[in-house]
Amino acid sequence: MNDNLSSSLRARMVARYTELRGKLERIVGSRDDAADAMQETWLRLAAMGEGATVHNPDAYLLRMAANIATDQYRQDNVLLVRGEIAELVHIVDEATDPERVASARSDVQALSQVLNRMPARRRAILVAARVEGQLNSEIARHLDVSVSTVEKELRAALEFCKKHLPNVEAAQRGHYAGARKY
Repeated sequence: MNDNLSSSLRARMVARYTELRGKLERIVGSRDDAADAMQETWLRLAAMGEGATVHNPDAYLLRMAANIATDQYRQDNVLLVRGEIAELVHIVDEATDPERVASARSDVQALSQVLNRMPARRRAILVAARVEGQLNSEIARHLDVSVSTVEKELRAALEFCKKHLPNVEAAQRGHYAGARKY
């Protein structure tokens, strides 16, 4: 890629940064991951070689950033090597602690009661997003509603959980754009 094309792509990225980052955020499900990928895209554009042509600069920049985010996700979620597995075998499992089990059961029961008090669509959106890991666009398509509606309902569901589950740590630290599939 020549310097002229690299410069024009960087100028395009500056001009459309907010829109591109917003689209990337919907793809990766995290504002922070999207911002990191956009920054890395900027750096890679500066270091590009010659020889490529770009017909759709926005699509090119978005795909480049999405690929960077995917690569980073995969790198952050590398499987364990044999030595690490051997070390983990000797770690004491605290999950079987009776107090933790009772607390977890209590949290699940409280969550179940809160979910039952939500409207059916809001509950379905929350479960699809947080339990099944579906993207907002997939949920919208499945429920035949707009992505905006899914986002509003998800935000309302999470706020409802925070309000009605003040002693449940997971509900209090929930984010609107939490871990989702890429």
